[in-house]
Amino acid sequence: MGSARKFKVSGGFAEYLYETIGKERIINGIHAKLVKLKTDESGTHSSLPQYADSSDMYLRLGYDGMPCQARLYVSRRMFVDFDWDHDHKNSDGKSFPKGVVHIQAYSVNSDGTATRNSANARYMSELEISRYGDVLTAFNPNIKFRP
Repeated sequence: MGSARKFKVSGGFAEYLYETIGKERIINGIHAKLVKLKTDESGTHSSLPQYADSSDMYLRLGYDGMPCQARLYVSRRMFVDFDWDHDHKNSDGKSFPKGVVHIQAYSVNSDGTATRNSANARYMSELEISRYGDVLTAFNPNIKFRP
């Protein structure tokens, strides 16, 4: 799992940096799993893998022990982040309360790297709620899609 591997000097093989915790789920055709950085015992690291290996969506734990963020991948690349563990404010002043899912989309730069557009977050569309809402609430039933 993404940026998932690092080079091992002893033999040059890849080693995964993240591990699956809990049960993997396939809901609405989306393969999702909760992961944690192997070096982070609490599982509350501040990010998710940059590239997907075996799933369409990875989630991470928050400090309360519940999933607090999910990342959706398309063609193994970061596509959108679903966040709900914090208040968020866009550069135009639009705000999103903690506990309500807001989306931050990624754009692909000319060099192939991805940049998250945090200054222009938005609520999930009805189509996104119907497609991904069951996946998110299966991992954290406390989240909301509208304030």
